Amino acid sequence: MSVFRLLCMCTANQCRSPMAEVLAANQLMERGVDAVVVSSGMLEGEKPATNGSVNTMRTRGFDLSMHQSRQIDPDTIGAADLILTMERRHLTAIAELDVDAVVKSFPLKELAELAPIVGWRSTSVSVSDWVRQANALRLPGSVLSRETQFDVADPMGGSKRNYAKAADEISELLETVFRFLFPVR
Repeated sequence: MSVFRLLCMCTANQCRSPMAEVLAANQLMERGVDAVVVSSGMLEGEKPATNGSVNTMRTRGFDLSMHQSRQIDPDTIGAADLILTMERRHLTAIAELDVDAVVKSFPLKELAELAPIVGWRSTSVSVSDWVRQANALRLPGSVLSRETQFDVADPMGGSKRNYAKAADEISELLETVFRFLFPVR
């Protein structure tokens, strides 16, 4: 298999998506998946991760102290095999830059719900085909809707507990997705 390219996206790329980036990279490495994981956000970049994100990830053994936020761009979107967003509304920002990329873009919580329905990806099924199968399960009108049931709460400005809760949720959701997308044989 070629290198799997994952893009994690949130609003500012200072809290949820940087945490998702390091958590996903670690989980993929543990599964033996050759992967490149990056993160970006809707807002202008070049800002550090929040102290809450840095501290929360430090307690889990990850270093976000050098993270600099990046703004989403067409090249980053185009390079990704899969895009995981922290909120449904982030799909609109992706669609504005590359409408065709919406089929490979999911709120993380939504894909974690769809993954068991799609089932374990066999070695004869490409990552792209598995992602297409997941996309086919979505109702077309819901993709760019304003529903928030699949949003991961933004801890920015919140307590240590808010950050820990977001990191735990992101980690568990990624584990669910990767369990089906990259089953350990």
